[in-house]
Amino acid sequence: MKYSVTIQGQEHEVEVSGDRIMLNGEPFEGRLVSLPRTPLRQLQLDGSARTYAMVGAAEGWTVMAGGEIHSAEVEDERTRQLRKVTGGGDRAARGGVVKAPMPGMVLRIEVEIGQAVTQGAGVAVLEAMKMENEIKAPAAGVVSAILVEAGQAVDKGAALVELAGE
Repeated sequence: MKYSVTIQGQEHEVEVSGDRIMLNGEPFEGRLVSLPRTPLRQLQLDGSARTYAMVGAAEGWTVMAGGEIHSAEVEDERTRQLRKVTGGGDRAARGGVVKAPMPGMVLRIEVEIGQAVTQGAGVAVLEAMKMENEIKAPAAGVVSAILVEAGQAVDKGAALVELAGE
């Protein structure tokens, strides 16, 4: 099965056939294993293993690795072709709401109302599981509202910052 995976604005072509993985044309042996009753996934790739926390949502996946949080969109080949045929248009998003990927405490807001941000720019810092996590903009836009303040506890999915399209 072929997939298009977009992480922080960079698109990657991934083809999976059993334990054989082609990443941007480069072959690897590996697999992704779910750890039961947890959001943890172990990526076993060419004899080494790394563990990631991965949470799926309607907008894609939130992936925590090495203390950093990334947004990832995964689209299979069939869906991608349907989007092209039906005129689904450019997937480059503008604006939207930056949400907390996990429950935690807001440590800092790193943007101001009216500030232009690019996709992947840090907008807030959230403390969760005794780690500081930079929350990044899922799309480019202009900060139209800041919905939380430093010291505030938030639930997973809580709106932190609103971005208007540029």
